[in-house]
Amino acid sequence: MTMDRIVIVGGGPVGMMLALNLAALGTRSVLINRECAPRWHPKGSTQNSRTMEHYRRLGIVEKIRALGMPPDLPTDVAYFTSLNGWELARIPMPSERKKLAARDAAPPDDQVVEPIFRCNQMHAEAELFEQIRRCPLVEKRYGWQCTAWSEQADGVTVDTEEIATGKRETLRGAYLAGCDGGHGIVRHQLGISYQGDTPELQPYLGGPMVSTYVRAPGLPATARNTCWQYWVVNRHIRSNIVAIDGTTEFIFNTRLERPDQKPDQQMIAAAFRDSIGCDLPFELISSETWTAGQAFVTERFGAGRAWMAGDSVHLFTPTGGFGMNTGVDDAANLGWKLAAMAQGWGGPNLLASYEAERRPVAFRNTGAAKALARNVGKTPVGPAINDSSPAGEQARRAAADYLRGGGEEFASLGVQLGARYDASPIVVSDAAPPSDKLIAYRPSSIPGGRAPHLWIGEGRAIGDSLFDRLGTGFTVLRLGPRPPSADALMAAFKARGVPINTVDVPAPLARDLYERDLAIIRPDQHVAWRGNSEPPDANALVARITGG
Repeated sequence: MTMDRIVIVGGGPVGMMLALNLAALGTRSVLINRECAPRWHPKGSTQNSRTMEHYRRLGIVEKIRALGMPPDLPTDVAYFTSLNGWELARIPMPSERKKLAARDAAPPDDQVVEPIFRCNQMHAEAELFEQIRRCPLVEKRYGWQCTAWSEQADGVTVDTEEIATGKRETLRGAYLAGCDGGHGIVRHQLGISYQGDTPELQPYLGGPMVSTYVRAPGLPATARNTCWQYWVVNRHIRSNIVAIDGTTEFIFNTRLERPDQKPDQQMIAAAFRDSIGCDLPFELISSETWTAGQAFVTERFGAGRAWMAGDSVHLFTPTGGFGMNTGVDDAANLGWKLAAMAQGWGGPNLLASYEAERRPVAFRNTGAAKALARNVGKTPVGPAINDSSPAGEQARRAAADYLRGGGEEFASLGVQLGARYDASPIVVSDAAPPSDKLIAYRPSSIPGGRAPHLWIGEGRAIGDSLFDRLGTGFTVLRLGPRPPSADALMAAFKARGVPINTVDVPAPLARDLYERDLAIIRPDQHVAWRGNSEPPDANALVARITGG
């Protein structure tokens, strides 16, 4: 039988996370990807706190944390006129080890279950690829492409071709998931367009860009300090150099003059030398062009039996590190809903709720990234900024004063954890939601938001978090020392075949945090409903929150 599986087109991080989310609920998938292995070129360098929570939920967070840079390397961001020139400003940030130590010392109701992790996307993708390779519920079609697809009343038909041989094969599945990026065939056949403004041209992070994978062992010593990110701001060039392994490998980003410009190694090497400020031995490994300042969201996220996630529905400028992470959160939302439909316990309105919930978040996150990029582009760069003169000192002081205010790009906990689904048809809201802020995150059990977190074990290891006790399906939390019975709710979930779990959290702190005696947590860890007693009609409630 193949009609209970999900066909996923696109095997990047979002497609792989969708497959793993489906597998966590026991749903099979087939993953179609043009490449036979993860692409080994650096991209985004941030796995944010919410993404790390999803890795934890899937049992792979410790493997991800073993990747990337040395655990004691500071994750500072520093701004220079050139790496061997003046340091303009520095945003100090702790090493990964210090972040985990701070988490371990935090109070039980601290919300940072998994601190933000500075790890390049290519390393995380390689680990996800290994997880997919080992997962028996995912059929792998690497080296294949989708050439066409069609929808029937009972499923989808997907035409595929093996790129190396031209061999063709038709696959069948219950639903189709497009995780195949901005030029993907799923969106193209659905006839869905992006909405948004053309990127604004500005001196940096606005318009055509090139990123280059560089090997330069002497770079940290030249900068006289080890950082995670090195920004260069002078009258000749603006660039960004991000550490990949902390010592030798970096990604170098700078602007192109025209969208159609083809960067050559000579041009990139000259830009890199201008950024360093001296003749430093280095090797250019590979380059890719991209567009900064974009903020596009599709008019729809899918229809019928075909739905999309990641770059297929939103295109980001990388400022803030929101792009891939928003896609991972898409996969967590879409994954349980596709699993519910394939297994027969999802209602007729469930898939439509995916767009209702995630499209507003896409606008929110792309808007935040674009605003941060615009701020970077406005850095004042006086003509004397490189000069050893009073005018140079004044120019550097003006740039430094501006740059010191840029820490919000690297401390956006509100964006990371604050996504809410208040207008969702499958959320039973009972109060006005908390305000949405870029930096600050305030936990709230008002239905629609991420479930408030509590450490309920003695330590901070896997198993000590409330999130670790939640089931892969729905969970009914019974909170405080004298919670009411949840028998009617449990019976209603079981009658519909919904995977359900109960967790008792007797600590008074838990009752204070949730402000209710009962709460229903969805598979993606968002609150669906809360109350001080069982609902008058448990069957109607369960039907609603599962899309009935």
